[in-house]
Amino acid sequence: MTTTESNKKTVDRPAWLPEDAWPFQVRTIHIDNHPIAYTDEGEGPVLLLVHDGMWSYIWSQLIERLRGDFRVVTLDFPGSGLSPDSGQTTSIAGDSRLLEAFVDQLGLEDMTLALHDLGGSVGIGFAARRPELIKAMVMVNTFAWRLHTTSLKTMFAIMTSGPITALNVSTNLIPRLTSTKSGIGLHLDQQARAAFLGGFSEKGQRRRFHDLMTSAKTETDYLAELEVAYEATLADKPVLTIYGERNDPFGFQARFRELYPESEEMVIPKGNHFPMSDDPDGVAARITDWYARNVSQGRTTKAHP
Repeated sequence: MTTTESNKKTVDRPAWLPEDAWPFQVRTIHIDNHPIAYTDEGEGPVLLLVHDGMWSYIWSQLIERLRGDFRVVTLDFPGSGLSPDSGQTTSIAGDSRLLEAFVDQLGLEDMTLALHDLGGSVGIGFAARRPELIKAMVMVNTFAWRLHTTSLKTMFAIMTSGPITALNVSTNLIPRLTSTKSGIGLHLDQQARAAFLGGFSEKGQRRRFHDLMTSAKTETDYLAELEVAYEATLADKPVLTIYGERNDPFGFQARFRELYPESEEMVIPKGNHFPMSDDPDGVAARITDWYARNVSQGRTTKAHP
């Protein structure tokens, strides 16, 4: 992928994204001549927030709290949020390559990755290829391996089925549910929730969620490579896992514990799929404290040999 430095700029925000709801600059760069929207706030060690399936607004409360201690960076993948559709096939492997081009474009290094949902599979793929750029990893209600249980495969089959896809594309049901108090909306007002939904005004933005989940079912070779990386290129990275008490039905946090026995864990009481929205103050404080003790001091967390 190629990037264009001259096209890196601040752009006008859409009407549905007022400054009160998104108090950050809206920036864009071009990768393969396609605009990618991103957020780059604060100064200090780089914290790269990676989610895929929704858009960057899920991180808004965490960005606001951490930009005083970190340089916090996140992006909208093509066809999501503020990034227009590129016309390319949606896949976790493709988004992982785009993430790598994005990091190279901004010249990011010595970074901590914070990965959520399918952003785990995207970010771990990048980290496995470029481990020299990664200091540590924070896993937030995520996973990054092949669909390994019948229950997980069943959930993905349901979410990528024709009826569920058609229902969400026509009604925006999943983003609407995500904007509620059981999603990202516990501490958001009506204006903020409306801003989040603005990132799904087009049907293609809603369909992308299902296309991405489909790729997580089919890209088994790519996902198998991630499983090797935990015992190879990523074995010595400090790891913090953060999960909602009510939303880890497939035991993802326990599996990361097996991979990284010295990792630290945080469980948000009564938390759901977006723990950084359920308790943004607590999550921000834990990341800052964990980083000071385990990353800036140079400690490592060994994975299983």
